[in-house]
Amino acid sequence: PALRSLQLGDNRLARLPAGLPRRAGLRGLWLYGNRFEEFPPALLRMAHLHVLDLDRNRIARFPDLTCLSALCLLSYDHNPVRQPPHVGDAVRLVGNGAQEFMEARQERLQSLQHQEDAEEE
Repeated sequence: PALRSLQLGDNRLARLPAGLPRRAGLRGLWLYGNRFEEFPPALLRMAHLHVLDLDRNRIARFPDLTCLSALCLLSYDHNPVRQPPHVGDAVRLVGNGAQEFMEARQERLQSLQHQEDAEEE
């Protein structure tokens, strides 16, 4: 129950171990280099995760991940996904297209902040 970090990379996993989503103390989960063809839906119930590494799998589509409210870092590099996953504004992304996405997000957030500042004046 006190497990905080779990590295399951390079294990040829195609699905998550059954009890994994019930690990409420887990903050970091490394699943890189496995055989996931779809984003494991059980991960959506793990809202306490801070770090999720899904590099080098076979995931072509990611669901909306904004429900992972504690997430700080999502790494999805080397998956056949066409665009960055949809995550909360505070999440750092690592993967194909992530840099451009994060720059555009930063510009959008700054623009919103400027609008709010102008409205207050």
